[in-house]
Amino acid sequence: MANKSIKQDFLLALALVVAGAVIFSAWFGFGLPAPQQTTGGRAFLKVGETAPSIQAAGWVNGDPLQEHDLAGKVIVVDAWATWCGPCRQQAPHIVKTYQKFKDQNVAFIGLTSDGEELLPEIRQWLKETGITWPNGYGAIDSLIAFKAETIPQVWVIGTDGKVVWNVDSEPTESLEQGISRALSQAH
Repeated sequence: MANKSIKQDFLLALALVVAGAVIFSAWFGFGLPAPQQTTGGRAFLKVGETAPSIQAAGWVNGDPLQEHDLAGKVIVVDAWATWCGPCRQQAPHIVKTYQKFKDQNVAFIGLTSDGEELLPEIRQWLKETGITWPNGYGAIDSLIAFKAETIPQVWVIGTDGKVVWNVDSEPTESLEQGISRALSQAH
């Protein structure tokens, strides 16, 4: 009987350690904000900083974007993942914003760290959300360069290559207002 109790206690302790490791990995490994971070916001690539180049392992909804395709355009970069519930909740707003600005000098680009092995899920996610603009998958290097420690993240990049709006701008200025301001600065 004592052997059974010791074995049960050991298995319970092991389960708790594994559960703790899973929670720790989910918290820090999947870009959830760590409770001790005090950055003053969610966006680590701040307004006024130069945006990094955009690269991905591959593209869905269009050919890879070249720098000459983006020259002189306002660029909206949306960081998302197939497993991200808030990304799915934000998608209708991004699609509505795209519809409003698609015929202006604005390029929308989606980036996900999800890799090639998730292409079926990526394509399904894009179809379900109505996202039709180019989306780079396996974009880990770009997301690191954009300092996307949490998702969803959105940046508006002006024609000068500098961030003019990010998610921290939202309390005082909407995404649409940020795009409009970036367009007016381009003229």
